[in-house]
Amino acid sequence: MVQVIGKLGGVSNASRELSTSQPAVTQAVANLEAEIGTPIFERRATGSYPTPLGKQFLLRIDRFFEILDNAIAEVSRRSDGRPQNVPLRADRLVTGTQLRSLIATCELGHVSEIAHGLGLAPASLFRSARTLERALDKPLFDRTANGPIPNRTGSFLAREIRRAVREIELARGEILLAAGVESLEIVVGALPMAGSFELAKATRAFMDAYPSATVRIISGEYHKLLADLTNSRIDMIFGILRKPDWAEDLSEELLFHDRYCVAARTGHPLTDLEVVTPADLARYDWVVPQRNTPRRNRIEAIFENEAKRPHFHLETPSLAMSRAFLLGSDTITLMARSEVQSDLDLGILAALPCDFLENVLLKGVTTRGDWLPTSAHTAFLDCLRDVTSKTGIDLDDSRFESPSKA
Repeated sequence: MVQVIGKLGGVSNASRELSTSQPAVTQAVANLEAEIGTPIFERRATGSYPTPLGKQFLLRIDRFFEILDNAIAEVSRRSDGRPQNVPLRADRLVTGTQLRSLIATCELGHVSEIAHGLGLAPASLFRSARTLERALDKPLFDRTANGPIPNRTGSFLAREIRRAVREIELARGEILLAAGVESLEIVVGALPMAGSFELAKATRAFMDAYPSATVRIISGEYHKLLADLTNSRIDMIFGILRKPDWAEDLSEELLFHDRYCVAARTGHPLTDLEVVTPADLARYDWVVPQRNTPRRNRIEAIFENEAKRPHFHLETPSLAMSRAFLLGSDTITLMARSEVQSDLDLGILAALPCDFLENVLLKGVTTRGDWLPTSAHTAFLDCLRDVTSKTGIDLDDSRFESPSKA
């Protein structure tokens, strides 16, 4: 109803378009405005016109329906790949309950937990999701011995619904934040060795400007965070830029250049050497991340041409655990310089003089290509840009190495 009033400019026009009574439309809008604590429309004799905040709210509502309509059109394509003769509209085809149920039932391993939180049985969620199957006339689940699991179509539709729902969350969050009533949540995925000092400093600066906003930082490996980003569970990824070739719907912004260094405790025997070679490094224990990560690949590359290779008996992606091993023994590791710079400045750790580490790491933020940030998200990104502009190394572009190789 709010969307139609915004498009047609009045309650009477909206009631005719929606084939409902004017009091019903008026009451619905009044209830929504009371819930969010601010007017969406300014009432005049000539009609109802959106307030400045109302315009932003309506933009998000339009994006919500555009995402849903496009997703349903894609799912509803005929067997020959052609679209339906009559486009299907989300607002006339599906219900909010069906959308929520599909999202919940596609959270593999968490269905029971979500159902319990809603006060429902898992079977109730699946029944509601199956009514969406009938409405679309498309199977969304495969039946297995362990129960129904989402098929490719169901997973795609659930992902797009999450994207759409995030627009509604941001629409409400923007207004509530502006009114100082409630906080808007910014969700950041932080990669290992992303630059936690820079992220913390930027977050503190942002919180000074937006004290009622909430920043939730989730740490994880790249592919997990990439899945969360494409499913709209997080708003951005901060760290090394390594977008896969197939991810055309993602955008990357370079913030700073970083470089690896071999770190050890202050007073480590290797700190007495003027130049440390791979053969020197092979004589000590290493703490390393899991296999097939950029940092692990770079560590293994150090010893490719060496007769003696160290045994990697200590494996952890945790910076805190790696640091603990370094401080309590002669163990060494490879770290991004931005991640260890604070400890280097304090004299807690030392960077060994290795002249063979020339990998340049491109670091920044990764977002969805069609993402429309709120003013708070933009301010957070500006804080990251400001902090990281003073970080990193200054190298010729010709010496940059691709993130995947780094």
